[in-house]
Amino acid sequence: MLRTAEHPGRRARLLTGALAIAALLAALMALWQTQFRPLARQDYCWGTWSEESGPFRGEAGGVRQRVSRESAPGRGRPHGHCTLSWRGGDRGGHGTERRLEVRYGTGPEAADERRAWLTGLFAGGDSPLPDALPGFVTASSGTLVLPESCDVRGRPSVVTLTGSFPDASPARTGRLLLEVANRAAKATGCAREAPPMASPPAPGACAIPGIAGPAGTGSTEPDFETCALANTDANTTPASTPTNATTPAHTATPADETAREGDTTTPADAFRWAARFAMTARPRIVALFDGLTGDSPPAPGWRAHGRIEATGALIRADCAGRPTVFTMRTGPGRTGTRADDPRRAFPAFVDAVAGRIGCAPLRSA
Repeated sequence: MLRTAEHPGRRARLLTGALAIAALLAALMALWQTQFRPLARQDYCWGTWSEESGPFRGEAGGVRQRVSRESAPGRGRPHGHCTLSWRGGDRGGHGTERRLEVRYGTGPEAADERRAWLTGLFAGGDSPLPDALPGFVTASSGTLVLPESCDVRGRPSVVTLTGSFPDASPARTGRLLLEVANRAAKATGCAREAPPMASPPAPGACAIPGIAGPAGTGSTEPDFETCALANTDANTTPASTPTNATTPAHTATPADETAREGDTTTPADAFRWAARFAMTARPRIVALFDGLTGDSPPAPGWRAHGRIEATGALIRADCAGRPTVFTMRTGPGRTGTRADDPRRAFPAFVDAVAGRIGCAPLRSA
């Protein structure tokens, strides 16, 4: 039987087309593997967790639609991020959307941006990590400062974690935070792995002495204290930010959004926090604020450096021989009362905390 001769040009075009398709498929596969890791991959967040560990553990009904996107730290690369999203819960429905975000780096360098970033790390009602670890957590967020050997150009390296996952609590968030921080330190070779830690103390009720205001949640330790005042009154219209404020206005942090999304029983207005106060004397946390308080007192009569403005305050002082930082910032639920006016509430907070930790008065009466 005679065969019909194929046209050489047609054969060349077919071969060229096949090669182009193969190259496209290879490129798409490489992109998928580096940006959106498939379900078969066994580790997540720079190798910190497997499919059944970390934030995935305890997911009733299993984990579905898992997606990971990350940029890993390494030697000579002291920064990275990782975002995870998945669905868990009842397989009979659509399940519950989960997410987790980890960031590792030194934060902004410019002073104003750094102040806003630092005050945003405190999610409100934070509990200090146990064993004097330089960090703090809530059920949905956490911050840990790495050892000095991990500093970059004189600035401390920080690992932050925010998310919504099963059985969220300060204890579980703290464990996840320490696990991924250990992985970051190992990947960059800057520090040894920290041992497992105990559970952080549970937050409790708090108030600013002498200042009537909304209910608060916080933690009290000799070297760390927080108090977050929430505006839960649906009939109260949040006060507007004063036009003469020079502190950057509040923008929602990942922790704010996680709290709003992760709670199904409390009205959204409950997350309109009015003000957040914090004090820390833990050296590595204090080091985050180096160079941000200036060399002038916030007002005449103060034994401290820093400033008090219409929307927030930041000072640094010597308390019983320890550098100590006090901060405050107002939020979207501010009431316009003394409770969230930095010029009234912040001095009262400083006086009360200074007296509790054995610090000489930081301002004249």
